[in-house]
Amino acid sequence: MPKFEYCAKNGIGQTVQGEVSAATSGEALQLLRGQNVLVTRLQEKVERVFNLSGPLGGWSFQWNLRGVKSKELVAFTHQLATLIRAGVPLLECLDILSSEAENPILQQVVKQIREDVAGGTLLAQALERKPTIFHEFYRSMVQVGETTGRLDESLTQLVVYLDKQAQLRAKIFSGLAYPALLVAVALIVLIFLLIWVVPLFSGLFQDMGESLPWLTQVVIDVAEGFRHHFFLLAILLGSLMMGTRWALKNPKSRQAIDGWILRVPLLGSVIQKAATVRFARTLGFLVRRGVPLLSALGVAGTVSGNKVFEQSIKMAITEVQGGKPLSEVLRARQIFPPMVPQMIKVGESTGSMDAMLEKIGDLFEQEVDRTVATLTSVLEPIIIVVVGSGIALVVVAMYLPIFSIGSVIG
Repeated sequence: MPKFEYCAKNGIGQTVQGEVSAATSGEALQLLRGQNVLVTRLQEKVERVFNLSGPLGGWSFQWNLRGVKSKELVAFTHQLATLIRAGVPLLECLDILSSEAENPILQQVVKQIREDVAGGTLLAQALERKPTIFHEFYRSMVQVGETTGRLDESLTQLVVYLDKQAQLRAKIFSGLAYPALLVAVALIVLIFLLIWVVPLFSGLFQDMGESLPWLTQVVIDVAEGFRHHFFLLAILLGSLMMGTRWALKNPKSRQAIDGWILRVPLLGSVIQKAATVRFARTLGFLVRRGVPLLSALGVAGTVSGNKVFEQSIKMAITEVQGGKPLSEVLRARQIFPPMVPQMIKVGESTGSMDAMLEKIGDLFEQEVDRTVATLTSVLEPIIIVVVGSGIALVVVAMYLPIFSIGSVIG
């Protein structure tokens, strides 16, 4: 009898792996469901003569999987839902979508998924082999659709979810884009002044042979140091960027950075409310589709986008498994705004947890809008004052010797 390797989440959200013997993948899936686990990967075990899964085995397609945009993923999901609802077989759906995909990377990915499905792999399992495109929540929704036989409905709800997530990201980005643009333009202007303008004045002042005001001398020294050590500064900047990237990938340092960001005034509030929106909507979608609460919490924690939230939710799963209500556990954790556990408690009392979570998502999305607007209104004048002061300081420093000469002549 064939053996199937599986990866699943147990009742407390922990990942478990193993093997199960069954005649088909469908029978194996049914056996695993009887063990009260949420299967995230299932594939037949194949004995290989050569093992090509060495250190470089996973590099074949990883480099280009990030080339699929969010709107392309939304369009793909919507089209797949429409075709399945129309009664088109899954393999034909994938053939159509791969031929119509304008993005060659997405086209390649869909073809690979089609080959996996044709070989007997479930769609959710095929998607798991492309985790950089199809995140855990996406795969969980597809798996629920396959389990219940309503894949088109799950995909339709997934489109709604992805649209709302894209709108949330766009709102945060648009609110912070203008302050970031101001800072970028200011840095470019300041660098231009230090590299090209200040040296012109410096040469003029040397020809005059007069002693310079201290402010002028400081600006000239800074400009000279910047010019002479430009490549060293570029190397340091590059090292800082690489170090930051490494820190964001390292789980412990990433959690420390996320915790620090949450304590930054206004910005921390935006991050907290955005994570709340993602958590509430993800949990609500999964609970509505019949996913057990503990498994749904594990998925919702991973898509919250913040390691502090993710770690707190992992610890909360253990307490919920011990019999405590979710609202009580979240209130004790104090990672969400106080209103969240209160609204969840109402949902627990009325039996409408999924509807209450959706309301939480909508409510805090509006809160994100207001907080981003407040943050922007505070940052803009501060940036303008700081930037204007820095540029004015350089300009005044360059003209001080000229004013001194004018007063002597007068």
